Amino acid sequence: MSDPSSSEVASGLGEPSVAPPLQLVLETKLHPPPQRAAWVARQRLVDVFDEAARRPIVLVSAPAGYGKTTVAAQWLADSKGSRATAWVALDDGDNDPARLWTHVAVALDRAGCAVSAELATSLAAPGGELVAGALPRLLGALSSAPDEVVILLDDFQCITNPACHDQVSFLVEHLPHHVHLVILTRVDPGLKLGRLRASGLLGEIRADALRFTEPEAASLLSVENVALRAEGVSELLATTEGWPAGLYLAALALARRPDADEQVHRFDGSHRSVADYFSEEVLSGHPEPVRRLILEISVLDRFCAALCDHVVETTGSAAVLRELERANLFLVPLDDEGRWFRFHHLFAAVVRSHLEVLHPERVPVLHRRAAEWFRLHHHVDEAVTHLLAAGDTGCAADLVQKSVIAHLDGGRAHTLRSWLDGLGTGAISRHPSAGVAAAWVAAITGDQAVLARHLDDLAPVLHDGPLPDGTHSVESAVALVHGMFGYDGPLPMMSGASRAAELETDARTIQYAMAQRSLGHAAYVLGDLAAAMPPLLRAVHSDAALPMVRLAALGDCALVNAELGRHDVAAEMADQAMRIADEREVYAMPQARSLAFTALGQSQAAAGKLAEAMVTLEEGWALRRRLPTIGPWPGIHHLLVMARVAVELDDLGKAQHLLDELAARTDRWTEGMAAMHARVAVVRAAFRERLRQDPLEEPLTGRELDVLRLLQGTLSLTEIAAVLHLSANTVKTHVQALYRKLGAHSRTDAVAVARRRQLI
Repeated sequence: MSDPSSSEVASGLGEPSVAPPLQLVLETKLHPPPQRAAWVARQRLVDVFDEAARRPIVLVSAPAGYGKTTVAAQWLADSKGSRATAWVALDDGDNDPARLWTHVAVALDRAGCAVSAELATSLAAPGGELVAGALPRLLGALSSAPDEVVILLDDFQCITNPACHDQVSFLVEHLPHHVHLVILTRVDPGLKLGRLRASGLLGEIRADALRFTEPEAASLLSVENVALRAEGVSELLATTEGWPAGLYLAALALARRPDADEQVHRFDGSHRSVADYFSEEVLSGHPEPVRRLILEISVLDRFCAALCDHVVETTGSAAVLRELERANLFLVPLDDEGRWFRFHHLFAAVVRSHLEVLHPERVPVLHRRAAEWFRLHHHVDEAVTHLLAAGDTGCAADLVQKSVIAHLDGGRAHTLRSWLDGLGTGAISRHPSAGVAAAWVAAITGDQAVLARHLDDLAPVLHDGPLPDGTHSVESAVALVHGMFGYDGPLPMMSGASRAAELETDARTIQYAMAQRSLGHAAYVLGDLAAAMPPLLRAVHSDAALPMVRLAALGDCALVNAELGRHDVAAEMADQAMRIADEREVYAMPQARSLAFTALGQSQAAAGKLAEAMVTLEEGWALRRRLPTIGPWPGIHHLLVMARVAVELDDLGKAQHLLDELAARTDRWTEGMAAMHARVAVVRAAFRERLRQDPLEEPLTGRELDVLRLLQGTLSLTEIAAVLHLSANTVKTHVQALYRKLGAHSRTDAVAVARRRQLI
């Protein structure tokens, strides 16, 4: 098959093909618990909630089992004004900013706020870019909402990632006046609560307010058909200290028992012992198959009937779940259809502890079966979690490696790191697939020391067979990392790219497109423009190419064509790269988008639009400075183009700064740099020519030059005077003259201007 020409890509490629974003949304997390007839009406707490909600931030903080979620649901159901509610039930997976904010955005969209699908997609980005770009846009969408909006984050104690805390703090600090943020948590969050309290922005509801009163306890017992005298109610309330979960467990255990008043005396008041006692009493009231189901599905954070059937290796779970829901056995619906459920967290923990004591050998088996079901149904996060819980590091490592490219493309490096941490360093060194995944994460985040260690560990297995994600071999994966990122310089980058291209020959794979782009880019860096274009165009035309790879290939093509003088083709390729970047917004790897700005800025400059080009390049450079990863080369290419445009704009100060930074980045390698040094030399020659065309209006005297040279060091003016055998006043006069002639305002400024003009 012949290679497409550069003119073909300009005229025939059309709109870039952008893969749909990584699916992050779990619909079951976006629904408050439905109202239940068995709930005790607690108007007292609804009123407390109303009072707290007079402030923009409401914190409901209490230990497990205090009814935080139930009270919040009752408050929202209380019809007082028009209110749009975005409910998000958090879990450990939401420690990843991409997943957290995607769920918030989608919940707002479900609530009727004007949050576009593109904005929801753009929120799946690394942490720093969220605050810089997408969160302000989310706040803008909230500001335009016509009615009161409530964002409710349940189980906020799951969020421990400092980046997520910073992003929530940003949301808090910029919350529109008609938007309320409600946080339900077992522990106080890592937000600036003292400042919010002092400024009157924080309403708080804590355990003391959530405890049941005696009338509320009596109502609960009545609803559950517990015949208990007033003295028994008081004793039970005192024993449980008003703890809602303890009271509810008591109600379930004591229901319809004629000796309920006698049973009350058996409780010792400890929350844990109360939970243990009542869960045993509740479980004992069910037949063995139901008890077994409850015990064994306690390993699941959420479940549906099909999942339960698979895990427990039975049938009929749907009927059992319906009965448990009817019996109010701590079963919390997670959707309006009644398909997905979870156990009350405390109840689940107690039952799980019973399972571990009674049937410890079953725990890893159940986790493996859960992982199997989740994997078959494409819930990768939960599959990995259960494999790790089962201690099956081999299968977990394979699944992590199979998912690594998709998760990195989706901006989910934090999730990958947490999985790798769960595997542990021993597993990473034992399982090549885990080592490959760890190497990719280190490469994409710029951790070169960790990357080198992982690549060393993989060296003995370079000829291992195919990897779970379809990569030809461990050798190919290592070659791709070298070729894609080029941390070791041009020659190792070309060596890696060439080997990857030899091994990855299936044009239907994403690895093929990555190898071809790497090969073309390495050839461009080495100055072989003729060899660069064919593989770059193969990457551009690959149906399997990830958007970030196609974008990078288009950017490289634009650089090659510009160097060949084909500016029209370069401009078309730059436009196509920007279309991919615009469609991706800040979703996935924002650093990859900067490559499109490089190409577009160059094409604008070639068309004579220098000021417009500098604006484009500044935007791309700001993006790269916030997230300086994906290897050294995109930054080098961007600096080179930007320095050239600065020279053409006669902004010689900026040009000098850019050239200095470019030198700092390129001087780390010596071999294979001839072509890059030649490109830089062209810009430096143009820079020197501009300097010659812009002489000082008043030349410096010889003595002023002597003073100027000494100003580069740390000597004081008095010490400079002593070195030159001049008076201190004479040196001060020379310095003032230097400032005037150079247009400088300080010693540092004068030295910088003099260096830029090559006076010193």
